[in-house]
Amino acid sequence: MAAGNDFIASIDIGTDKIVVLVAEREDDRLRVIGQGMCPSAGVKRGVVDAIEPLSRAISKAVQQAHKSSAVDLATVRVNLSDSHLSCFEGYGKVPIIDVVTNLDVNKVLESAQAYTMPTNKEKLHVFKKKFTINGSVKVDNPVEMDADVLESNVHIVTVSSSSMRNIEYTLKQCDLSVELLVLDSIASSEAMLSQEEKDNGVCLIDIGAGITNFSVFHHGGIIHSGIVAIGGNHVTEEIAFAYGTSFNEAQRLKEVYGCVKATLISDDEFVEFAQTSNRDSHQLSSHTLAEIIEEAYLDIFSLLKNNLQHQGLDKNLKSGLVLCGGGSRISGCEEFVRGFMSKRVKLGSIKRHNFTAPESIFDDYRYASVIGLLMYKEDVPQEGLVKAKGRAGTFGKIKDKIFGEF
Repeated sequence: MAAGNDFIASIDIGTDKIVVLVAEREDDRLRVIGQGMCPSAGVKRGVVDAIEPLSRAISKAVQQAHKSSAVDLATVRVNLSDSHLSCFEGYGKVPIIDVVTNLDVNKVLESAQAYTMPTNKEKLHVFKKKFTINGSVKVDNPVEMDADVLESNVHIVTVSSSSMRNIEYTLKQCDLSVELLVLDSIASSEAMLSQEEKDNGVCLIDIGAGITNFSVFHHGGIIHSGIVAIGGNHVTEEIAFAYGTSFNEAQRLKEVYGCVKATLISDDEFVEFAQTSNRDSHQLSSHTLAEIIEEAYLDIFSLLKNNLQHQGLDKNLKSGLVLCGGGSRISGCEEFVRGFMSKRVKLGSIKRHNFTAPESIFDDYRYASVIGLLMYKEDVPQEGLVKAKGRAGTFGKIKDKIFGEF
């Protein structure tokens, strides 16, 4: 069965895993009808490192989703992580004759993002903020309001051109094209954050295998995004180095015996493990293991904390921090982050609004990003502007409208 307007599909391309979901639209709801998951390949620290092995991994997950849904996928929504991520605020201002029209809104938003991009960077997202009428009145939708001047502020997220092109080309190898490309932490926020949390101020932290993504929301919208270029694999590598084990053995020790906060270890126990250099039996202290893990998490969260403080955002988080990703599921993570960041902290869970899926999907953190991709609809498509200037590309097929609905 060919995928048409009644179906929507998403792919989470991660360092550790590839996840695919296929959903069917039912009025205002989405119902998951197919899923696939398999180990990832060709991705290093969240970025495409080798196209051929990655395309094979994606094809395998897509085949699984096809087997369960009987839907032939053609276009998909995809997440993206990029260590070269940057974001900044844009400002636009246009004169108004009588009342604000949709054309005026388009003009002021175009003005707000009229920045010359470096040749190696591209806009991934442009998020609308409140509009200002006559220098003082802030509104969400200014259309048909009396005004002399209309101003707009936008939040612009940019990534490296190569990151976008590599994902685009990898999917082309799988006979797929991109419908939407979404920053990973923003996709996860759609599945995990409530509107109240976004209004009050919240930071979603996605601790993946290769990198840690985070996005900050306040007054209902996104105000900052960033990446820490290390994640759960950094913790595993520190364990492997400390005990002379293989990566897989260190991963086992972390998952089975690991804890992020050493003071939570009440009864120290000795754990057998294997070294790579010899086959003799070795033992380690669970308390010492926790100290190594805690130091590795300190590396991650020191960088994140410094970024938030540098941006002046650490005091705008009334709803605190929400943790997601595989790196958040280790014992003691919530307690460690709460103590180090001095903020309210909770583990994220997938929202169930307007969504129907097997209970196993809602209970599995690994589906957060793909569900968020299916739910995502607040982006300001950039290719509308590109098409207007005569350059149509793959992403130009996304939407005909330029600046969303008003």
